[in-house]
Amino acid sequence: MKLVRLSLASLLAILSCGTALAAKKTNTSGLTFTKYEIVEDVVYGHKDGLALTLDVLTPKKDAKGIGLILVSSGSWKSGKSDIAAENIRKRNNDHWAQGLLEGGFTLFVVRHGSSPRYFVPEMVKDMNRAVRFVRSIAKDYGVDPNRLGITSGSSGGHLALMAALTGDDGNPDAKDPVERLSSRVQCVVAWFPPTDMVNWGVPNGYHAIQLIRPDLFQRMFGKITDLEKQLREISPIYFVTKQAPPLLLIHGDSDRTVPLQQSKIMQAKYEELGLPVKLIVKSGGGHSYWQGIVTEYQQVWKWFDKYLGK
Repeated sequence: MKLVRLSLASLLAILSCGTALAAKKTNTSGLTFTKYEIVEDVVYGHKDGLALTLDVLTPKKDAKGIGLILVSSGSWKSGKSDIAAENIRKRNNDHWAQGLLEGGFTLFVVRHGSSPRYFVPEMVKDMNRAVRFVRSIAKDYGVDPNRLGITSGSSGGHLALMAALTGDDGNPDAKDPVERLSSRVQCVVAWFPPTDMVNWGVPNGYHAIQLIRPDLFQRMFGKITDLEKQLREISPIYFVTKQAPPLLLIHGDSDRTVPLQQSKIMQAKYEELGLPVKLIVKSGGGHSYWQGIVTEYQQVWKWFDKYLGK
């Protein structure tokens, strides 16, 4: 039981080392640095008078015309340094961006509204909006709007899955032309993501963490009304249908923040419905980073090429 509690108590340490482009331990060892062009702070939406922004990174050579939405998120927080030089350093030394750029993919690095001002259900809506917007501008960056993937890790992986599984065809009657577009993606890669927050490590595992750290749920929802119901509404596994896009999962078997069980049960759900899915388990891999993590990108490239390539 102690081991279960240790894992559960780590739920919201789905740390800023997740996919915020500032992970301290990441490096590009083994990757060839890929030069890129960048357009920063493109506004994809507004809320409460605030702008929601993304950056577009395009490889200078061998761009494939495939767009990937990279969710910049850690512990369900998303931000950007005010220091331009610091932003450049993070992108150039972080495997999340460089690992995908080397594969020839054009990146749309999306920042969502963050806790404690905004809560997880609102973040999912931000990501749905971001997918629609990226589709609307894709051709401007040499990207096929019908070949979009999404990826990230930890809390970013969770939001990538939620966006991938809750996409729709758009509202043809919407006044905003962006809202008329589809928010569906054609492929998803999720690194060590939370997938079922009700059954966290064990059946009804949320009960244990509720006793240990009830404040964690308040940080996710603001106000708790029906906790199990609220957790189901932000758990990707309950949104998997026959229309779900192909899924690649990558997870370390020594992850003490997000149990490997979370990826295994998502894989099982996909297999139950006969959907394309693959789980890569890294022996000895912890959460967010392990030595040689960049070698996993060849599998990521193959997955996106297979389902997004011409």
